[in-house]
Amino acid sequence: MARFPSKEWCEDAVRLLNDDPERSLAAQGWQGDIGVIVDAEPGKLARAFVVHVVPRDARIEKLRVLDDPDDLDELEPAYLARAPYTVWKQLLQGSLDPVEAVLRRRIALKGDLQQVIERLRFKGIADRLLGELKTEFVDEQ
Repeated sequence: MARFPSKEWCEDAVRLLNDDPERSLAAQGWQGDIGVIVDAEPGKLARAFVVHVVPRDARIEKLRVLDDPDDLDELEPAYLARAPYTVWKQLLQGSLDPVEAVLRRRIALKGDLQQVIERLRFKGIADRLLGELKTEFVDEQ
């Protein structure tokens, strides 16, 4: 069982996503790399966790864990999703809807939102894959 957030957890998530037969339909036409920042929270996550992913041909081609959120500035990802650790945890546990989180600005999302909106109908794929991903959270040890 991989711990969130960690490189191992991200690698497990990418493996599940890349192996899923429905992903090609959901990812069809996607353009742009993605940066994700899990902001630190006292008593829960000591330092920010930063990931950069590069999708290509309906697969995640490249995954990098970065040392600092400022490292994303150099990469200038087409999309950036940023939220505190607790928000990401609630999303992963299914207790917070991602659309609601964005609308209520619990997640800061930058990029072409039209591409994101067009893929909302595939939300069930993400829910199913996250259900398959066994996760241990850093603040529950």
